[in-house]
Formats: sequence, structure tokens, C-alpha cells
Amino acid sequence: MHDYDAIVIGSGSGGLTAALALARAGRRVVVFEQHYLPGGYSQSFELSGFRFSPGIHYVGALRPGGTLRRVYEGLGVANDLEFFELNRDGYDHVVVGTERFDIPAGKARFAERLKQRFPSESAGIDHYFDVIGRIADELGWAAPIHGLREAAAMALHVPTLLRHGLTPLAHFLDGCTRDPLLRAILSIQAGDHGMAPSRAPTALHAGLQAYYFDGGCYPRGGGHLIPETLSRHIVAHGGEVVLRTPVERILIEDGRAVGVRLGDGREVRAPIVVSNADPGVTWGRLVPPEHVGWLLRKRIEHLHFSVSTLSLFMAVDMDLRAAGLDSGNVWFSRTSDIDASYEYAARATLTGREEIPGIFFNATTLKDPTMRGDGIHTVEAMAISSVDPFARWQDLPPGKRGDDYRQLKLDLTERILDAVDCFVPGLRARTVFRALGTPLTNVRFLNATRGGIYGTEKTLGNLGPFGFDVATHIPGLFQCGASTLAPGINGVTHSGLSAAAAALGCTPDDLLTATGQGLRIYSAEDRASWPENARR
Repeated sequence: MHDYDAIVIGSGSGGLTAALALARAGRRVVVFEQHYLPGGYSQSFELSGFRFSPGIHYVGALRPGGTLRRVYEGLGVANDLEFFELNRDGYDHVVVGTERFDIPAGKARFAERLKQRFPSESAGIDHYFDVIGRIADELGWAAPIHGLREAAAMALHVPTLLRHGLTPLAHFLDGCTRDPLLRAILSIQAGDHGMAPSRAPTALHAGLQAYYFDGGCYPRGGGHLIPETLSRHIVAHGGEVVLRTPVERILIEDGRAVGVRLGDGREVRAPIVVSNADPGVTWGRLVPPEHVGWLLRKRIEHLHFSVSTLSLFMAVDMDLRAAGLDSGNVWFSRTSDIDASYEYAARATLTGREEIPGIFFNATTLKDPTMRGDGIHTVEAMAISSVDPFARWQDLPPGKRGDDYRQLKLDLTERILDAVDCFVPGLRARTVFRALGTPLTNVRFLNATRGGIYGTEKTLGNLGPFGFDVATHIPGLFQCGASTLAPGINGVTHSGLSAAAAALGCTPDDLLTATGQGLRIYSAEDRASWPENARR
């Protein structure tokens, strides 16, 4: 007897996408989420009346023909989603020391603007974008490999990836330019995949940059719009999304997954189980050890997880546009050496007195100008970090971590504000609310191993065909999320769709059957484009 046809563990965008695809295919689906909010890194939360969305900063591939737009439309949720498009003349603003460069939407525009700024580097810029574009096109062939024949077949379709994509980004840049500022501009978006330029495979960076070549958008109302819409459609198709319900164990009988045991001891049965937890949780805690296998156990034991973050959430009473900000994000680095931020993140200890080399900054109320009408802006400033400096407090509950922890958070808040002051002078004095989240926050609320924001560390061994496949060696058990196909909302959404397809024995395209859908996108910079009720 089965209680459901499918169980999904975790309500991140990957898990919810898998659940909706399965529900639309007629399966009785339940999603179990340990947190009191759905969404994983896509969630939003309120602090002192201010709403923050720490994991959704901009979403690409949503314009006509975009791959993520196609998924939303094919799953029948696009009519319920609205987005604001970030400034197309600068969806990402790069500030390196006192130098500023605005990255525009459009690959050709991006390249041309760089050549105007660095005319002597035109040949290297053309080479960079030619190779990056070809690698991005070839990434569609980079499927999991199950034998030499598949490896040989794939190699025929990815010549540029094999020639340039496997080398570190910094090494590839050596063949394009030696200009330190140009190299910084081309590599600073590495924060979107969490790998230092000296270590990031060029293929990883190529996929990330190509994803944003046509700019980025922000969900109207905040990141929670996406998981709430997916959840609502799951329920409309007969499924359930159950919060505050951790999964303790995946049940394996006769070698196949048959259900889960919940934290309260209840057992729930289904012939399909999809884990949206990261591999450290899925294979380290949920699957019984005797079903993991020696090689996989060794892999999990030596697995490195991605960077985490120090996330400063603020509300400011300040005219941010007058201060030079708009809907675009700001990538700030004190130096053209982008690796410096990752070297800071590798520190095993922090005193709070160390200068933070770089941060990511965005004002959500400029991305969604309809979010508030009182002149107060919500902003987020994030620095790459590791969980190691906070390890001695990880077993203590929030509020019980003592004065040392509170003081370290206060000191780190000031160091982040020091960095913000480099490009938004005076913001510190205009803050009316501040709250700092550490990697322990990610561990607690997201059940993320070491607080990693991108699942596994995206080395070659964890990327593309070498990453974790959505289909596992255990019949009936599937997995999705940032450690499978790719990090970011686009990657995890496609991983959920692929996991559902693998479970049903069909292709992802077979699950995108909705018609009459149209995503609504407004310009954050053009009030005339907003819906009438938002212009008032």
C-alpha cells in the first residue's frame, strides 16, 4: 500500500518543480519541508516588518525564448508570475576600487562597451566572448556519462569546452588580456557560482555569464513569489506541501526506495522519492549507510561544499537613486584581485577586525519599486564566508550563543558597512534596521551542509557529467538541486524537471504541456511599463 505516488524532500525550487511536474502528470504528490517557510534559497522572510529575499537577487532566461521562461510556461505557472526587469543599461554594476563599469544586457553590447573602455584590448575581448559563447552553446551536450561510448559521443559535440572549458578561468583570461581591471570585470560575477577565478572551471563561468547575457529580472513582491506560486499549483493538482515536517530517513526495502520516516516517527510510503536535500544530507544522513556503497561513501566523506555568506539585511531611510543606485546589483571589490574575497572566505578564524575585500549589494525596493511606498528601502549586502569561524557556536541554539558571538556579528556588520561606504557614502548613518545572518543561519533554516549556498563546490569533479545525477543507483530514489545539473534558480529548476522526467521515464519536454501562458515582465526603470495598480 502506498500513501502517495511520490514524496519530495525539501521545498527548494528544484523540489517544488519536481513535485509540480509529477502532480501535473497525475501523480499524488507530497512535499515535506523542515522549515516553516517554503522555498529553500527562494524564500522570503520578514524582520521587524521588512521583507528580505536572500537567495533570489536576479533571474535570467525569462525573456521570450528563455529556457526558464519556457519551464514556467510549460508547467502552467507563468500567468501567475510577474517580474521587474533590472536596468538593461547596467543590470550588474562593477566597482573595483574607485573604478566603475556597468554591465549591460546583450552580449554584443557588453563586448562593445568593454572595447570602448579598453580599446587596446579589443582582440582579447572578442576572443573571450567568442569562446565563452561557444562553450555555453556546447554545455547542452554535457550530460551524465555512463560508459566510454557515451563519453566519446559527447566529446564530438564539445570541442571548445574540452579545449578551454576545463582550465581555470584565470588561466583562460591569460590568453585574452593582462589588464587587471578588465580581468576583474570579466570575473567578478564568479560570486554567482562561488568559485574563485583561479579555481573556477572556465565552463562553469561561461554558463553563468551566458545565462545573464540578456539581463536579469526580479520577482514582483520578492523571491517568495516563485515558491508560493509553485506550491499553490501543486495543491491545485491534488498535491500537498507540508511545512515544519523534517524527514529523518529514506526507507529502502528490497533494494529500492519505498518512502520516508518523518522526524516524529511516522512512516509515509511512495514508490518515488525525490530528495532536494544536498548530497551531504541525502547520502550522509537520510539514506541508510548500508545502501550508500563504499565508493559513494568515500566521495561524500571527501566532498567539499560551496562557500557560504555573511548576509547583512538592512532598511535605510535614504534616497538611494540620488546616491547613484538603481535596480542593478553592485559587485564591489577593493582590489582587481577577485581571488581576495575567496581568500577571506577560507579563513578558519575571524576577529571582526579584518577588512572585507568585496561584497555583493542590492536594493530590493529599487528592483521592485512597488514593494514599499514609505520612502524606506530594503537592501542586502553579502560577503563570501565559511562556516569554520563560527564552528564553536554551531551546536548552540540561537539566542544562547553568548556575548562573543553577538560581538563578532556586530563587528562583522561594521566591516560590511565599511565596504558599502566605499560606493554609497552615508548609508551607514541612515540605516533604521540591521540584522546579520552568518553561515549558521543557512545551516539552521536551509539544512545546508556547512551553510553552502551552491551545494557542492563546483570543481570539475562536481560539474556537468561528473556531478550528481538526478537518477541514483537506488531504484525509486531521485535527487535534484544545486549539486546536480547546475547552481542557481535556473539550474535547480531544470534539475527538478529532469528528476521528475527520470522518475516517470519520459523527457523533460514531455512534462511541459501547458498552453495559453504568458510571463509578465515590467521595467523597474520605466514607471509607464508598470501595471496600472502599481503606478498609483
